[in-house]
Amino acid sequence: MSIEIAAGGAAAAADERLMSNLRSELLLAKEMLKSIANALAALGSRDYPAVRKFVEEVAGAKRRIEMMQRDFLTYFSKVAPSLYNREEWVGMFSKVSGIVDKISGIAYRTEYLSLKPYEIPEGVRAVLSDMVSLLASMIDEYATMMNHALTNPSRALESRSRVASLEAEMDSKFRAATFAILENPSLGQLALLLLAVAEMLEDVADLLNAAADDLYLITLSASG
Repeated sequence: MSIEIAAGGAAAAADERLMSNLRSELLLAKEMLKSIANALAALGSRDYPAVRKFVEEVAGAKRRIEMMQRDFLTYFSKVAPSLYNREEWVGMFSKVSGIVDKISGIAYRTEYLSLKPYEIPEGVRAVLSDMVSLLASMIDEYATMMNHALTNPSRALESRSRVASLEAEMDSKFRAATFAILENPSLGQLALLLLAVAEMLEDVADLLNAAADDLYLITLSASG
């Protein structure tokens, strides 16, 4: 076996392991989003203890992801010299970490809403819930792209295009959320907090879309 073939095999195996790690992190991030969706529903029914329970679920998932992140960095430090796409892997890791941090921040802001006598209009809560649902769909599509990234470039490109389409839809949802919040003058200072939540949800979509660019560059390298 030539040195080139051996090196290529090692790089491919490393890519697979790194991909598996980030995929697992994102699937847990999706579970975090589900907990936020449940927390928003609990806010609507004023079940504040349930809100806090769902926020605790988010915190628990984040702790599990942090362990995965340490594993990623430990392994990456060992295999980095053999990787063809070191910058893209670092970029993906950084963006996934940012996604997890944003989702965690959204959860804590949701919990804060449960601690105050705020009345959130149903229309505002509904559009925020729509944004959370759309983000979950983006993660699903990104995970599909990951499944094909190293073996089926054409399928990966299809998923990359769908991620971009969903991100554009998120922009529209963000505008709808912004208008829904600003058109409720009774919200007062609460409007600032709700706008921050909407903006953080859009930020997650932007990070996913940017991570899809990193992933597609890895796909192109793997198929070259």
